[in-house]
Amino acid sequence: MDADINKATSFITRLLSNPAMKNLAPLLKEEQIMQFLTVNARQLFSTLSSPAFFPEMNWEQIVKTLTVALYHEINGQLLSGIENLVKYNLDFSFVQFLRQQNMPQERVKEDFFKFISVLLNKHEIRRDMIGPYNAIHYKISDRYVDQIFARRQYIHFELTKVQRLKMSKEEIKHFVGASLLLKPAIHVLKVDDGSVLRNGSGGSVQKPFIEKVSTILFEKLKVLPEQVIRSALFANGSFLENGSMDATSRLASTLSAMCKNYRPNMTIDRGADSADKSWINVARRNYKFYGYDVKLLDEFYAIAAENGW
Repeated sequence: MDADINKATSFITRLLSNPAMKNLAPLLKEEQIMQFLTVNARQLFSTLSSPAFFPEMNWEQIVKTLTVALYHEINGQLLSGIENLVKYNLDFSFVQFLRQQNMPQERVKEDFFKFISVLLNKHEIRRDMIGPYNAIHYKISDRYVDQIFARRQYIHFELTKVQRLKMSKEEIKHFVGASLLLKPAIHVLKVDDGSVLRNGSGGSVQKPFIEKVSTILFEKLKVLPEQVIRSALFANGSFLENGSMDATSRLASTLSAMCKNYRPNMTIDRGADSADKSWINVARRNYKFYGYDVKLLDEFYAIAAENGW
């Protein structure tokens, strides 16, 4: 088996060395390679089932072996990247504000990272972590929250008056960041049929299932207030089906989707919309299908247009 893993690692390393992968975040590299294996299955099987690779395996076994090697290679970058986000990008002082009691920030960070790192053993969670990781790593979340506070319009009202977050701008940034990273934890509860999980509008998760997962996470992640856990998990739901969804959930939902395919330093053709404007415009046209908050999207579009994003 070690010989097979070594062969798989060598093959995966060659794919990762492709110049097109250079600037991509770790999980986006992983998704690109998984898509490559799926799209080119027929051609790849003839090569990978040869004596030089895995002659005694069927295609399903080959993919499983390659996936093990891929996860191992990506984890080297991914886990250190997420640990850095938790240690240096997120400040959990907002937890003390929500709880009105002291909680050592180092303990919060340590327990939070341990929980996330265990979650990343599941394929579904790795797939759903791409958008949240990009949103925080490239500081896209931060720059939109900065503009929300500068404008003090609809989203600011929803955060401060409706959700009643009497916090500083920086604390709300970190609240949204924690919600983003915890959003994929919706998959912590195993379901045999994926349709049971995502059977709301546009593939959103329905409220009863979110409530069930919330109860589980309240016990598993006691260092975080229930408000943060609910904010993260309800980011998987539909605002149209749950009009009381917190503003932080709506922000995490939108930023996660918008950043899923984010490419840094992408060249925009003359006269074409920027990546942000293009995505937001499509999302506005289809907000009913995906269950987005269209007023939030309208403000995001204005922000992107004014700042050339």
